[in-house]
Amino acid sequence: MGSPAQEITDLVVAAPDGLADPARRDGPDGPRLPVDAVAAVLCPRLDAPAVVLQRTRWHTGESEISVHGADPGLVPTLDAVTRRMRHRHPLMVANACGDLTPLTARTAAGGSLAWRRSPARAFLADLSGWDQQVSLPLRGGAEVSAFVFARVGPDFGPRELALLSAVQPALRALDRHVRLLARWRGGAGNVAGAAAGSARACGLTGREVGVLQCLAEGLTAAAIAHRLGCSVRTVTTHTTSLHRGLGVHDRLTAVLEAQRRGVLPAVSPATTPCGRR
Repeated sequence: MGSPAQEITDLVVAAPDGLADPARRDGPDGPRLPVDAVAAVLCPRLDAPAVVLQRTRWHTGESEISVHGADPGLVPTLDAVTRRMRHRHPLMVANACGDLTPLTARTAAGGSLAWRRSPARAFLADLSGWDQQVSLPLRGGAEVSAFVFARVGPDFGPRELALLSAVQPALRALDRHVRLLARWRGGAGNVAGAAAGSARACGLTGREVGVLQCLAEGLTAAAIAHRLGCSVRTVTTHTTSLHRGLGVHDRLTAVLEAQRRGVLPAVSPATTPCGRR
């Protein structure tokens, strides 16, 4: 196996283009992170047979859950338990409080004794026999999202936490890009993937669509790089490429042409984006 950080980086580079494919079939909330691909890189190195990707609106408990290495039929049970138990799961509470550090459940609970007494651990053991968890957070606060890896036996150690810390920035960047594409694919006028089809007809990649959306918001290259987790140079490269695909030479004309072609939703003149060329 190669470097996990490099494998995750390669995954992050390749994933957005597949997510923008008009032929892709997504969940009800649009494109999702590639759980199976992430699991293929990380589960063997963590000695974790299963991983759950969970996105939960903290105030309501409404969740979107994907699993790898466990019975998909467990998802409704996990959803129901999340609604009921989220305020008592130490990893979820830490993320809801804004702590995005990769943590083991034992550490988040306050030690071995507290974790052994946790109702979250009891549920995990009853459900699957696993008794240890470690979280790779993607978002915190009002909407909690994380990959949570599980296994039985010794707790996850410093080497495994270092691995998760190393790959976390790339996965958080991919998460931001997925959400951006989800808003785009579900935007006004995007009927039956029409926007995705228009983007493909223009030769735009998923990364370029993400940059184009940010241009439509009037963001600078530096702000786009921060949002998408890439360099300013990469943003400039994507911008040049999307200009070529749309047959334009500046960002404002690019946004207007994308709206005309149906890649972006049309807006009223009062809300037409503006920004630096």
